[in-house]
Amino acid sequence: MWRKFTLPLVVAALAWLSAEWLWEQEAEAPVAAPLANVETPDAFMEGVVMRTMNTQGQPRYEMHAVRAVHYTQGDRTEFDTPFITFYRPDGKLWTLAAEQGRASDGDQDILLSGEVLMRRPQNPAQPAGRAEMEVFTRELRIFSDREYAETDQPTTIVHAYGRVDAVGMKVWFKQERLQLLSQVKGIYASTH
Repeated sequence: MWRKFTLPLVVAALAWLSAEWLWEQEAEAPVAAPLANVETPDAFMEGVVMRTMNTQGQPRYEMHAVRAVHYTQGDRTEFDTPFITFYRPDGKLWTLAAEQGRASDGDQDILLSGEVLMRRPQNPAQPAGRAEMEVFTRELRIFSDREYAETDQPTTIVHAYGRVDAVGMKVWFKQERLQLLSQVKGIYASTH
């Protein structure tokens, strides 16, 4: 009879000791420290549409992006394939498209990078249609509150009368003004 209870009693005691040992191991295990210098986002969005209005309630600019990820450190938002439209009071548009974008200080400072294309559509009702002018560069910093942009990168401007290559450019969207900064070379083709 004693043998009948010995085996189950030994098995139960071993199970209890094993459980007790595992419990102590788990309690003594160090808590994993957060990874140093690894930034985690606090928000993300897909299919982003953001509009900014002027003081009269008219659209100032609009941004579309496939995806946006916001980080609290530096109040920074990173965008995948941003597309920005700047509206003018006369109804004309400037559109900007890029592979990547980063906004800091809310939307006051926007950096477009990768292949950046700035366009002035002939017909504002068809922003993707024929363009009066196209500007190609690799990086463009936009200061949205001033409706101003600049780059120190090589820039190519293509328009109906030819092509202009330069290094560095400043753009004032409201005044319809572009200033090329250095190494300016142009090809002008007369239509007459």
